Amino acid sequence: MAERFLTSRDVAQRVGLSKTEIYRRISDGTFPKQVPLGTHKIAFLESEIDAWIAGRLAARAANEGAKRRRDRAADAEARKHQNGGGRT
Repeated sequence: MAERFLTSRDVAQRVGLSKTEIYRRISDGTFPKQVPLGTHKIAFLESEIDAWIAGRLAARAANEGAKRRRDRAADAEARKHQNGGGRT
């Protein structure tokens, strides 16, 4: 199946978050990164957004609390920086 691009507006509607919150989560490493399409145009891969939604549903099903999710995200970010994947 071919990948489909979604605009930031489409993504905001689909996940129920504001654009500001989406970009905050991208910066935190807890949301899929956008794909540059041109000088002034970005999009998101539909499959990555679907996977993020599925992850949120799995977290709910596992009764993960907000603190546990924040702790996991912080651990993932720390590992990313240890492995040289952090921003400079």
